[in-house]
Amino acid sequence: MEMRTVWSVTIALIMGTQSRGQDTVFPAESGTIPVAGWDVVPHQIIREPFLAGVVAFHETSVSVQFGVRSGSNPLPKLARNVAAPSLNPRTGVWEYVFKVDPRQVPAGPIHLTAVCIPEGNGNRPITLPELPLHAAPAPTPPAAPIHVDAIAGNDTATGTRDGPVRTLAAGIRKAGDGGTVLLAPGTYSPDKLRGGKSREYWTTIQPAEGATRDEVRVGRGRPGMDKLRFRNVAFVVDVKSAKYYPILSGENGMTEVWLDNCEIRNLQGRWAGGVVMFGNRYRAYVTGGVTTEIRRGPGAVLMRDHRIVKIAEDVFTDSKVVINSSADGVDAGPTGGHADFHQSHVGKKTQFKSGVILYNCSGVNCKAQGFFGHNLKDSAFVNCLFEKTPDVPMLSQYSGMLDHVLFLHLTLPNQSWLWRGGLRSRNCFMLNCILPGMSTHSKEGADVSGVSIRSNHFLRPGRGMGTDISEGDPGFAAPGKADYRLSPESSLCGAGRPLPCVPVNAAGEAWPDGKPNRGCF
Repeated sequence: MEMRTVWSVTIALIMGTQSRGQDTVFPAESGTIPVAGWDVVPHQIIREPFLAGVVAFHETSVSVQFGVRSGSNPLPKLARNVAAPSLNPRTGVWEYVFKVDPRQVPAGPIHLTAVCIPEGNGNRPITLPELPLHAAPAPTPPAAPIHVDAIAGNDTATGTRDGPVRTLAAGIRKAGDGGTVLLAPGTYSPDKLRGGKSREYWTTIQPAEGATRDEVRVGRGRPGMDKLRFRNVAFVVDVKSAKYYPILSGENGMTEVWLDNCEIRNLQGRWAGGVVMFGNRYRAYVTGGVTTEIRRGPGAVLMRDHRIVKIAEDVFTDSKVVINSSADGVDAGPTGGHADFHQSHVGKKTQFKSGVILYNCSGVNCKAQGFFGHNLKDSAFVNCLFEKTPDVPMLSQYSGMLDHVLFLHLTLPNQSWLWRGGLRSRNCFMLNCILPGMSTHSKEGADVSGVSIRSNHFLRPGRGMGTDISEGDPGFAAPGKADYRLSPESSLCGAGRPLPCVPVNAAGEAWPDGKPNRGCF
């Protein structure tokens, strides 16, 4: 309690200092809001108790007030206030967890609500968009799955195991809204499925019993329908040359797709074909699986537990909320592209990119820039590791307007940080990070008065900024093997500033006695 009080007073003073003289740059707002998002794929059918999660960060602490709505009626008996994050066994994420029991709500559509409330005078709560789910408390038998066989099937058949249809389009028509389609080994087209843009449920498309992910391949297409859940299949294209080649294309934000433990690959490699996963504003959710040998990482509303290996350009730039995901190997090669671990650049002076969360994410062996942004607000980068290759001179850097951005427990073992010329900042925090060095642009000038830079470690003596600095060898366990955990004897163990919203390190291990290390491990 004493630590929280000190934080509240400190933040109030910082905010007061930052607001003076910058009214022409930033809108007049008092306090700050939590940076938060749902860690749940919407529209799922819950038949048993379901653990919904919210990730939320603030410079003080956050509590989350959860609720349930059925139709137009709130269900006040189910409302709960969650004061701190805990481990969600459903997702493996430390987050704010809310249990929903379908036996306690009316059957049919329900909506979860979440209000994230920060501590501290003047700070403001934020209400997340409602999360739609479907409650099915009675054990109703699922409809029979539809079998599809690209080699032996016939679209006039019934779709049974012994009478499979041939195309994915025919299988989806027979399965109906919320059905299941089972694919025999083969290659399938997702183009022009035309199953409707206002569907209620996910239709699941997965390998038939005995078939593996490598054997069930889906090619390129524009499905023209909503709520497709591809599970354990491989999206494989063979593209030698194209400036821009999306594998799946949406309908201008009107349709959603869920890739669950899928593989994404271009057989010609990452430098060929300009291959990306999603096009035309497809609203995507990516859980598990791997992306490899394409131009850039898939952009998703939510990405969790996804691996990105051997790509040419940006890793997480096109995603909104990214959790427990990793990259290994980024190289633009002959494409001449500019690779970033995360980019949040907005060119127009009056516009911001906002609501970005990278939580427990890593990138190693990256010939790329780490963190890069211009005009960013209400975003959080927490427990993140970024390692560039030695031959890349790039810096992590920010410019433009930075309004309430949190950099918490970052480890950048070999890339320094630059506040670029023209930077204007307010209510930003860089805490408990490990960096080679930090500087401002010497000629153009950068206003970092709105950034609280505290309790960070700098590998190069005399190259740091801020207060409560430590310098020198951090005591990494085995940096030559990309192991950037701290050895037990490191002076950075327990030397971080306690942050109630970050109770664990990037490996999901709780800080001993609540005393955090500096860096992400």
